[in-house]
Amino acid sequence: MRANGGTADTAGVRTGAAGLFSVMAAFPTGVAIVTTTAEGGRPVGLTTTALCSVSARPPLLLVSVGERSRTLRWLRERRRFLVHVMGGAGAERLCSRFASTDGDKFAGASWRHTGSGLPLLEDGVIAWGECATEQEVVAGDHTVIVGRYLRGERLSGPGPLVYHARTYRDTPWG
Repeated sequence: MRANGGTADTAGVRTGAAGLFSVMAAFPTGVAIVTTTAEGGRPVGLTTTALCSVSARPPLLLVSVGERSRTLRWLRERRRFLVHVMGGAGAERLCSRFASTDGDKFAGASWRHTGSGLPLLEDGVIAWGECATEQEVVAGDHTVIVGRYLRGERLSGPGPLVYHARTYRDTPWG
């Protein structure tokens, strides 16, 4: 029996990747952009919904990156990265751009280098954190990067952008 009083109907049960995608589409998640640098300090990045805290002592978080991502190579080589928690004006546009395979995802974006040389986005960001890679774990067609949180900032402003049912959604919480 379901919590709402109904019964589970197994006629629509799906397995494999399609089933997993269907189930996960029901789970709302925050949206983040991960950035680092490539050769010559060129900024690179990707959008992810697979970001979570792991530990408070030491302060660790993880991000899951697809093996086909062009940014993964640079995350592995640089071993330092920024996570940007997205929300507010411009967040959806940036997240769509960073989720694409476009060449220069930073074209037209407002950003600057941090003191450690990492690209920090300035629009659509409600919090950011700088991390150093502690561990990499290959899991299926993704690599889970565990990063030690070094420093960051929560900014005042709008609520977070979430991804639910394969759609970006603004939230009223701020």
